Amino acid sequence: MASGNCGCIHVGRRDFIRTTALAGMAAALPEAMAQSSTRVRRRFPAGKGRKLLLLSDAPESYERLIQAVKAVREFEFSVATAKADYQKLQEVTRTIRAEDPDILFFGLPRTMMNAGNLPVELDPIEVPMILLPPVPELIMMEANAAAGFRVKGANALLANSEAHAIELMKILAAPRLLEGKRAVIYGRPFDSSSVPARDMTAEMVYNRTGVSLEYRPVEQLADLLGGVSAEDARVEMERWKREADGIVEPNDEALLEASKMYVLLRSIVEKEGLTGLSIDCLSFSFDAKRKVPVPCLAFTRLRDEGYAFPCEADVVGMLSTIVLQEISRKPSYFCNVSSVDLEKSNTVLRHCVAPLRLLGRDAPALPYRLRDYHGMGGVTPQVTIPAGLEVTLGGFSKDLKQFVAWPGRTQEGVDDTNHPSFENPPAGMEKMRRYCSNRAELKIRDADLFMQKIMGIHHVMVAGVYTKALREEMMRMNVEFIGPIDSSVPA
Repeated sequence: MASGNCGCIHVGRRDFIRTTALAGMAAALPEAMAQSSTRVRRRFPAGKGRKLLLLSDAPESYERLIQAVKAVREFEFSVATAKADYQKLQEVTRTIRAEDPDILFFGLPRTMMNAGNLPVELDPIEVPMILLPPVPELIMMEANAAAGFRVKGANALLANSEAHAIELMKILAAPRLLEGKRAVIYGRPFDSSSVPARDMTAEMVYNRTGVSLEYRPVEQLADLLGGVSAEDARVEMERWKREADGIVEPNDEALLEASKMYVLLRSIVEKEGLTGLSIDCLSFSFDAKRKVPVPCLAFTRLRDEGYAFPCEADVVGMLSTIVLQEISRKPSYFCNVSSVDLEKSNTVLRHCVAPLRLLGRDAPALPYRLRDYHGMGGVTPQVTIPAGLEVTLGGFSKDLKQFVAWPGRTQEGVDDTNHPSFENPPAGMEKMRRYCSNRAELKIRDADLFMQKIMGIHHVMVAGVYTKALREEMMRMNVEFIGPIDSSVPA
């Protein structure tokens, strides 16, 4: 393992295996991960060319489908056909490996009554596949096979017509939305102070999403802050003061330090071409002698500028943020699910960072006041989130196998941010506030189901409803999509 001048960690194959066994180390690049025991999901070739393998015991019966596939305009499909002998399943496996397709069309044998045995007896299939029942009224065999393939981890989709099969092919043929994205997290590898992810690895993240993660020590930020231009930070500070509706607690010294953090983090993501960055901020934010400023103000601005900046070194939150921001093309509110009211079917979301450009990067900024961080110094923006706004709330599960997306509508709420943390506060905590600076209340459907499908403390909210686009993206990632029974926006 070697560290360059940047202080980042680069992991080779031996280092990856050794450190994973010892401590869940996960700062690996795709090239290193490709050599490990788990195969990296194949990237599509550059351009529009895609290869489809049509595997059937009677491939000639699919001539109409083949011509329709070749006529797809969005991609340039080449179609290879292979006659499969389902009594010789090892030959079927060898055919798939030899053809090395981007997508597999699986035509099951018409005479086989127990097609559910195929997924059990075949070697694992890593290529996304589509199964089309020849008779739409009799889907039982294909449904059973698709379910069996999914149990083994395969991305198996079931079509109910040739037109539907082609639509699924076009979904699978598109590159994953997160493919090639890079993100940096300052903190201990997969060991956030508030949301540890010790069962996860960089290989797991990359295989599922296409995102490359890199970890760096938080202490590096303290060293880099000394090189930030005070003049650049002062320009940023004056902008915050000029555009705010009011400044409640922070003084100029706190604002300048917070603005230095923005200048530094902006320079890192710009110089390195990063999609996102996060910091294990809870490892120091409540420390009166913290060496790094609370990054809330910087994160607010950087989200407005199109970057993914989830809080607290949350790996799953990083991936959820990138997906929702890429699909919506809007900054996100990365938030705690503070409470769920089953009777009213609503949820309250809180956090100290909320984007000013929640309605879109080109939309007017929302009004805000500048507050301190829980009464503990630092600077956070208190943003006024409008009522009546249709939103999507959700994120990945902690194993990245599921994605929850819950439409909602913002409601008029109460400003309870001045609520003290303690009735009889300990010395030094007299001004400490219980709640984060930002609060949003959502009306949602099926609040009891949401409560049981909750992904954890953190969720991501964006303005607008994007369930269709999210569902298609999760198909490409082979991620189960979960939503309310009625996915329409609440009245």
